[in-house]
Amino acid sequence: MDIEALVDLMDGKGELAGALASSEQRIEQLVQQLRFMREVMAQVHELAEEKTKTPLYNLAMIHSKAQVALRVAAQSGLL
Repeated sequence: MDIEALVDLMDGKGELAGALASSEQRIEQLVQQLRFMREVMAQVHELAEEKTKTPLYNLAMIHSKAQVALRVAAQSGLL
């Protein structure tokens, strides 16, 4: 690495800085996706409670939530 490229990187300029910023944004995106997936899984777990008073409604909700979560994960590249 030449000195000029290092200086540009430290100043947040140049090709390397852009690549690092892009990587950081992608990592943050994936972290947000994982948080979303965790929340969906918690909701599904809650809906799957055995002693529910509305099992058919809960099953439909589980199906919908799982479908949305899978679609979002596929679109983000997580899957």
